[in-house]
Amino acid sequence: MRKVLLSMITPEMKLAKSTYHENSMLLVAGTNRLNRFIPWLASYGITALYVEDEVSEGIEIPDAITEETRCKCKTALQGVLQSVQADGSFSTGAISGVVDSLLEDILNRPDVLISLNDIGTTDDMTLVHSVNTTVFALLLGQRMDLSVPMLQKLAEGTLLHDIGKTILDSKILYKPGRLNAEEFEHVKRHTTLGYEILKCNPLMTELPRLVCLQHHERLDGSGYPNALHSEEIHVFSKIAAIADMYDAITSERCYHHAISNRSAVNILMRDSVTKIDPELLALFIQNIAIYPNGTIVYLSDGTHGIVKAQNQSMPHRPVVRVIDDREGIGNVKKLHDVDLMETLNLTITDEDEP
Repeated sequence: MRKVLLSMITPEMKLAKSTYHENSMLLVAGTNRLNRFIPWLASYGITALYVEDEVSEGIEIPDAITEETRCKCKTALQGVLQSVQADGSFSTGAISGVVDSLLEDILNRPDVLISLNDIGTTDDMTLVHSVNTTVFALLLGQRMDLSVPMLQKLAEGTLLHDIGKTILDSKILYKPGRLNAEEFEHVKRHTTLGYEILKCNPLMTELPRLVCLQHHERLDGSGYPNALHSEEIHVFSKIAAIADMYDAITSERCYHHAISNRSAVNILMRDSVTKIDPELLALFIQNIAIYPNGTIVYLSDGTHGIVKAQNQSMPHRPVVRVIDDREGIGNVKKLHDVDLMETLNLTITDEDEP
């Protein structure tokens, strides 16, 4: 399996992972001749697919949660958002149920290195982002040895961290390109709006509310809505900030293109100097595949290939399925796997950005 842009789809590729729009299945895994669906998928804002072809056959891309749990989370969250839009209130019952499913999946896979980003359409961007952010936050919380009750509160907060966006102007929220100052002030309101929505729910405790309110605060006081400094920001909000930033920059958006895991980690490390907690970031990175399975990488001997598997103790040196076409197209030598932990004279020199 590997993730490819729609523009790179070829007739021999087969869909490796089902594709959804607002939790309705668009294409089921196993669908072939994918090139015939490209215009239709593009109309939903989908830019890439997980596919299987000759060079990626047998490559697994691990996720921390099952596809069933992802669908359950998005369904429950969609119901909450629709309820808030209708009358400003929501029931916590559905959220509690999916939080338990999330925790069960994650606690059963303590050592997984995340390679997979869920692919969403333009319309369900908030759902996909909220679930991804929650998964990343829980993986970090697990690394911190948080108790199960604390992980549950963290999950509630991160799953609902953008709930305030439901009552913002969607034209501003999904505007392509840079926001002007007035538009940005409008979007910033989602933190306080989300806090007030959760405050109106008698079954929601203060910890999830703080995640809503503070996930855009930064250690140096440059964040919003209250320009808090390090010691004033709750640790759950610091966790959510890292998870939120990571998913936002590694996912395709109407206003920016996705970047690679490696580039995203470099950005977060730069921000850890002043804006995000460096100790939490160091733990967070332990859950991330720097070169995810299915990524095309270029090697120092002039060959290229697809990342097949991870070496958890050395994430910069994965196992690569090498494609040796140095003699030109049509002269590709037999595919072979190279473990960069064992072949020390080879290094990764570059990778394809998403």
